[in-house]
Amino acid sequence: MATTLCRRDHLQRVVVDPTGTAKDSLGRNLTSTADYLGRLLVAKPFAGTTAVALGEYMQLAAGTPLFRTTVAGTTAAGAPTAPGPGLTVVSGTATFQQIHP
Repeated sequence: MATTLCRRDHLQRVVVDPTGTAKDSLGRNLTSTADYLGRLLVAKPFAGTTAVALGEYMQLAAGTPLFRTTVAGTTAAGAPTAPGPGLTVVSGTATFQQIHP
């Protein structure tokens, strides 16, 4: 289930054991895209030169800050540097706000 790497549930809780049988914070099984009730997982891993939509969540890598898209666009080839909680960073033509430290 490598596709769950860096994913979070609808409350922004980190998916546990994303490389094996993925589980939520209470130990309930997940699919690669949804929680145990079928709600979509959020916070996809950062991918360079990829289109992102307004409000989409992104994480650079496991254990790194969580970002929300504030201006839709296309990401730069390289991952942005985390600016700090509440601050924004531009990546290509997209802008992200860091929402978790």
